[in-house]
Amino acid sequence: MTVIPWFVMLLCVILQIVNGLTSFHDIYMVQKGDSLVTLTCPTAFSGAMTWKYEGENEDLDHTQVQGHNLILNEVDWYGEYSCWDGDRKLGSIYLLEELKDPEEPDDSLISCSAKSYGCTFNCSWTRSEFTAVRLGLGHDCTDSQDSCTWVYPTASLQDGGFEFELTHSLSPYTEETAPLVVTAEAITRQEYLRKTKRFYLRDIVQPDSPAGVKCQVMDQRLKVKVEPPATWNCPPSYFPLEHQIGYIFKDNGKEEHSMIPLIPRGVSKLRARSRDPLVPSPWSQWTPWKNVVAGGKKEEKHKRQRKGKDSIRCKTGEKKGTKTKSRSAFTANE
Repeated sequence: MTVIPWFVMLLCVILQIVNGLTSFHDIYMVQKGDSLVTLTCPTAFSGAMTWKYEGENEDLDHTQVQGHNLILNEVDWYGEYSCWDGDRKLGSIYLLEELKDPEEPDDSLISCSAKSYGCTFNCSWTRSEFTAVRLGLGHDCTDSQDSCTWVYPTASLQDGGFEFELTHSLSPYTEETAPLVVTAEAITRQEYLRKTKRFYLRDIVQPDSPAGVKCQVMDQRLKVKVEPPATWNCPPSYFPLEHQIGYIFKDNGKEEHSMIPLIPRGVSKLRARSRDPLVPSPWSQWTPWKNVVAGGKKEEKHKRQRKGKDSIRCKTGEKKGTKTKSRSAFTANE
């Protein structure tokens, strides 16, 4: 009788343990379907050995021991199976149940975003019950090839889950013709989940908040200049950003928004956000509100004493008939 069919429905991956299954580096097997399962002791040993489940001498029904192998005719328990020479533990292997691909939307498990069209993007895994997760980019990972380069978390999320940074080879100067494919593997001590997410880079780009907001008094209006974030691509002529300016009127406290850089002069606060106008990009986060100070240095000093450092001074534009040695500039007190 051949044992090959026993492994047709199994996926075996090499991992190493750091405290249970919190890292991908021990030996485990993922069961698919109701096939027979053969567990092999990972330590070379010549002699009789015994097997335990989760470190206990459980009565392992529906099992056979053949040399270094424990054959499970039926799987009653998932978790750690260990092989022993008397009281000496030789090694262990984890048998994991493969969970069905959840029907919930991809974003509820994996959420990805990019700050620009550069070579990296970030993904978050949001299911906190999984103790170890890794992501792979490309079809090698989707097809479980040995050539897959797995990426491991760079940080843990406050509410559970993990944060990842992935690198791609797309050129920002050419149009995308195929989506990026991200494959996730997640495990607990007893379960295994595999999930694939496909998307275009252009669909996940969300710029950082603008680097700054500056303004200048132009008659009865303020001319606002929004500086792009430092993480955005250059040159701006090829990678434009459109900006939305939010402002609050002094007289009634009403908030308004403008897509053009000229706003009414009688405002008390302003802020801005940006997005890529060439694709359906989400808006960046707003910059913090800035108290608007319009006028000369005396007025600026007086108002800053009252309003603190979170202010922006709108310089008065050049008056007709006057001469100046320097061109008017946008200045801000961040």
